[in-house]
Amino acid sequence: MGTLAPELILRAALYVVHVAAYTTRNWTFADQVPRQQIHDLWEAMHEIPSLVLRWRPDAEQELIRYLDEYDRKWPSPRFREMYQRHLEHGHPA
Repeated sequence: MGTLAPELILRAALYVVHVAAYTTRNWTFADQVPRQQIHDLWEAMHEIPSLVLRWRPDAEQELIRYLDEYDRKWPSPRFREMYQRHLEHGHPA
């Protein structure tokens, strides 16, 4: 196993994945959510757990690219903003 991400980054990244998981779960009750949006969300999220377990100097830029990729396509949730806010304040609010 590689190096674990620094604790603040790990917590922020896990928070974003947590939000993605419960958001997707909630979307199962809303027929109007496009399948493409769900696909794009998990295309952005699926590498994050592995990435934080194999941390390297350029890993945060990769993580942010994943979040930005989703955010460019869809108006919400705003994952990069959530990530940054969690990093800065240690919590989502």
